[in-house]
Amino acid sequence: MRFYESQTLERIGFDFYCDVANNIVNARREKRLTQKELALKAKIKLSRLAGIEGLKIRLDLDDLEKLSQVLDVSVDWLIDADLDSQYGECLYLIWMETMPDFKLYKKATSKRMAFLLYDRAFKKAHVRYDSRRERFFVKLVGVPVTEKEFQRRFPKRTDEDLPLEKDVV
Repeated sequence: MRFYESQTLERIGFDFYCDVANNIVNARREKRLTQKELALKAKIKLSRLAGIEGLKIRLDLDDLEKLSQVLDVSVDWLIDADLDSQYGECLYLIWMETMPDFKLYKKATSKRMAFLLYDRAFKKAHVRYDSRRERFFVKLVGVPVTEKEFQRRFPKRTDEDLPLEKDVV
């Protein structure tokens, strides 16, 4: 992982949930499913799905994983994720607007996925926080380093260099 200086923050709030709800509705209609059919197939309560599509309930990663399988799309597609690296997971720093001194690091493929993993961490810890009106900030802080990048930046090691360590079996 290499440090990445980024001045760009993604602010995640109500508009994020609007975009995701629109994607769910569009994918559901494309598959010619009713809300009831999708809820049954995804094993989500109909009232929860209606609340997600109607922006009355904030969805979480568990919901998205179930819906993406039934709708035959990726979670990244549902959340309009912009992948920050084609070489693997990046490191992100995430925090709530009202708690700027409590920041968590998450490894993920995109800022939006990092946010969903952040949200999942709160649920997994069995703590309550009011995310309904909260805004979150996600900043890319580290990107994976490929072997090619190492080779491009550093000279090739030769036999005259320090002895290579032998593998211990």
